[in-house]
Amino acid sequence: MEDEDFNLTTAYDKPKQKYALPEFNKLLEDFDIEKTIEKEPTFLVREVRRTINEKLSAYMHLFETLINPTTTPMFIFSALRKIDEDTKRKIKDVYQKLSKLQINAIKLDTIYSEQSEAEFINIAFNEWQNLKEIINRIIEKFEENIEEDISPRERGYFG
Repeated sequence: MEDEDFNLTTAYDKPKQKYALPEFNKLLEDFDIEKTIEKEPTFLVREVRRTINEKLSAYMHLFETLINPTTTPMFIFSALRKIDEDTKRKIKDVYQKLSKLQINAIKLDTIYSEQSEAEFINIAFNEWQNLKEIINRIIEKFEENIEEDISPRERGYFG
């Protein structure tokens, strides 16, 4: 099959049925898999897993920055100052769950198993369904804190 004839949706159907993977459209919605898999891969399930892991990895890095903000932009320091203990706990919980997924993904890169790759896709997809709402609420809190910080009543050096 030539790359120009490759159809990701059709190619995904076989492993989807074999391993009871999430619906293709749901993966597109959450992980933009069509952007990274443009040509026919030899190991499709692994490529889908790697694409999912890229997004999870980016969020893990964000939460790592929130937990340990050593060289972060000033707006993060400012927003973190106003975060309540419950939100801090949620940040740590999300980070822990993302870290666990990251370790599993690293392990999968050592020895290939399509079955293990598919299991990761299912686990990561289900975990993401739980985490994305929590992450969204955390980001909304940061947004609120930043809005409060730039309000006219708090003028700083440039205000």
